Amino acid sequence: MAKIKALPIALAIASALTAASASAVEFHGYARAGLSTTGDGGEQLCYGSGAGGHWVGRLGDECDTYIELDLQQEVYNRDGKVFSVEAMWATDIQNQGNDYQSLQRSQPVLDENGNLQNQNEPWGEGDFALRQFFATGKGVIGWAPEASLWAGKRFYQRKDVHWLDLFYVNNSGYGVGLEGVDVGPGKMSFAWTNFDTPSRIQGGDEANGPTIQNNKLDVRFSGIPLWSGASLELIGIYGFADLTDAQDDADYGDDDGYFLTAEISHPLMGGFNKIVVQYGADSMGHAAWANHGGGESLNNPWWDGQQETSVRIMDFGVIKLTKDLEMGYSVLYQVAETYGDYDDLKRLSIVARPTYKWNDVMSTAVEFGYSDDEGYPWEGDNGEYDLYKVMVSQNWSAGKSFWARPQIRLYAGSFWGEQAEQRTADGDDGNFRFGAQVEAWW
Repeated sequence: MAKIKALPIALAIASALTAASASAVEFHGYARAGLSTTGDGGEQLCYGSGAGGHWVGRLGDECDTYIELDLQQEVYNRDGKVFSVEAMWATDIQNQGNDYQSLQRSQPVLDENGNLQNQNEPWGEGDFALRQFFATGKGVIGWAPEASLWAGKRFYQRKDVHWLDLFYVNNSGYGVGLEGVDVGPGKMSFAWTNFDTPSRIQGGDEANGPTIQNNKLDVRFSGIPLWSGASLELIGIYGFADLTDAQDDADYGDDDGYFLTAEISHPLMGGFNKIVVQYGADSMGHAAWANHGGGESLNNPWWDGQQETSVRIMDFGVIKLTKDLEMGYSVLYQVAETYGDYDDLKRLSIVARPTYKWNDVMSTAVEFGYSDDEGYPWEGDNGEYDLYKVMVSQNWSAGKSFWARPQIRLYAGSFWGEQAEQRTADGDDGNFRFGAQVEAWW
């Protein structure tokens, strides 16, 4: 009898699974790894990172191993309603040392005062993180069947310049939203996200306060038609602190701020060009200065030198100079006013990566980079801090496109300028470096 009673339940479950299983699991990812050395011996130094960006270009300037593994599946598809789930894990290793690298040091390294040193240990120094887990439901909102409802933790409509590893809009993390709503000539997207920050008491000078939750409201209007083939996207992000009563009584600060972006995209010379203008103020005053703009809202921007307002103007793209010669390029200028007694911060970055395709799988690239920072008095010559780079790369790629990956590359080149002179006690100015790297996405 138990088997007979269980049979309808099993049939119902099997029927539901058959109806809901709409597709096989999709496997996506990104990865980079490599080795390097220099004319003076030892591994190369790096002037940028995935967190900070590479203002003279990332080619020959990546010292880490970074891997993202992403699984996605459509789990339901019926009557125009589609549900899918996605999860991504990432590993980051901050050296290029040995064949086995764990997620922690094998032994702690202490200084003479007993404090843990921030030192690369060749068998450890790895990190592991859950970067995404979210679900989407498309066609579930009756008045906007074309839109997708989502909730969870995700990379939210990020915008980047790949060769700078610069995410100029990156409001990612935990949230909920509705994206792709048809509105007149374009589409609207709405999101609410969180970003928690450590804090200190208003006017204090030590980061010993509790975690403060900062909310961000994100509104985007994309696909606004301009001239032939061109479109405009407008983005507004408003950040504000959500203090508990105890945090409010302790005066931890609840500054609001905002971050605005206007982006024009248009075809150019067989490729594309983008023109970007951004402005950040108050608790998001650093958003148009730093990498991952829009990701952080500060409840209390308390320290001198923190950006109170920032402006970024940028032009970048990939164009075809000839049938076999493509070039990625970017020109960026940004300025910021700061809290405290500092002059305005200024940064100019110019990068070009022409790539010549010898055949369907082999190419040669040269990346030229220049950056000049001004404003921080402890850097460079009276606050001026420049850097130059030339890097040559011989590549073998899975295709002829500028974007074809995986790409196995051998590279060689040099950095020079004030940043290179001050990088080590002996200086890295003009020091020859060479190495090999694989970069992949799929």
